[in-house]
Amino acid sequence: MSSSKTSQSPPPSQGRTEMEIPRDQSAIKQAASPVATLSSHVDPYPHYIMSGACAGGGLYAYNTMRNPRVAALAGGFSLAYLFAGRLLATGHPQLGYDIGTITSIGLLATAVPAARATGDAYSVAMSALGGISGVANVIKSYQQRTGLPHEMHEK
Repeated sequence: MSSSKTSQSPPPSQGRTEMEIPRDQSAIKQAASPVATLSSHVDPYPHYIMSGACAGGGLYAYNTMRNPRVAALAGGFSLAYLFAGRLLATGHPQLGYDIGTITSIGLLATAVPAARATGDAYSVAMSALGGISGVANVIKSYQQRTGLPHEMHEK
């Protein structure tokens, strides 16, 4: 019994598609296109994650840093992100992204000065998360109003 080797074609890509950035927009909008596309696919979960991160940060600030003011601010940010995510989930995207943008700006306004002054891990982490969230929310808020940037499409 001899086994003959036959050439097999490579397996088809399983659920993977190549995406292309639309070229009919400015360079800034082309750069924002992947962020807008990703946000459309994963929202509202990043808002819920930010809500959890802020809640965890509030507990850290209260228990470890012994700072109830920072804990209250973090709790407020947590509730605002939770509300923004809920708005996205219930079909009110423009208001949800607007609240997410304002919350991210507030988080940056409180965390960046603390991160620069103390350099503690909590402030640095919250600054980074607020910055990433802010960029994504601004892009999606702008997209809700103008329809730009166009989202990526399959090749």
